Amino acid sequence: MDINVLGPWEVRVGGTRLPLAGTRRVGVLTRLALSAGQPVSADHLLAQIWGESTATTADKQLHIVVSKLRALLSPHAGIATVSGGYQLNVPREQVDALQFPLLARQARAAKAQGDLAAADTLFHRALALWRGEALAGIRTPWARAEAARLEEERLIAQEDHADLRLAAGDHHGVVPVLAGHVTAHPLRERPRAQLMLALYRASRPSEALDVYLDTRRVMADELGIEPGTALRRLHQAVLRRDPALDPRG
Repeated sequence: MDINVLGPWEVRVGGTRLPLAGTRRVGVLTRLALSAGQPVSADHLLAQIWGESTATTADKQLHIVVSKLRALLSPHAGIATVSGGYQLNVPREQVDALQFPLLARQARAAKAQGDLAAADTLFHRALALWRGEALAGIRTPWARAEAARLEEERLIAQEDHADLRLAAGDHHGVVPVLAGHVTAHPLRERPRAQLMLALYRASRPSEALDVYLDTRRVMADELGIEPGTALRRLHQAVLRRDPALDPRG
């Protein structure tokens, strides 16, 4: 069984999608899945899924929701009753939001050990888990906060992967990927620096300088600040065609 929340919400057994309807059922299962193998208190479930509802029957509603989920998931996974709450007993790698950071950590470890090919494969596997917005369709405050955290992890993994590709000499191939990343997230300086370096190494220094000028404009217009020190130093290095910017053999 796979529980996928990095995009449209779904639970799959083999190639079959299990029918799951109801915002509270989806919310409770998502909250339990994000803590797979660990207890979640009933108080937390009520606060995060029921929110500010003051219904005196909320405890009973939670019990009914859990009963329905048990019937749906059996025999593929179980929801255990633990002291003060519930626990979803499913391997963490079967929840995409938990598998993703594990693969990203493995990729970084492989890169640190010098195995760039393995790191590239692991980054590809991690990023391929994303099918859209995390926790799509779940609009409660806790879900939006969790979605924002996961999205930040995704962006960092994308940028780490770009560093890896630059280290491997794939500056031509990574240019369009970074250009799209910059367009989607114009206030992130790291991918702008990566794009400048990739363009410079691809013998497109004037375009690298254009990226810096665009960065200055966006930062001034949106934040009222200049680019950071690292980006300014990179700009100067491109201007003087610093050999340190060339790929290392």
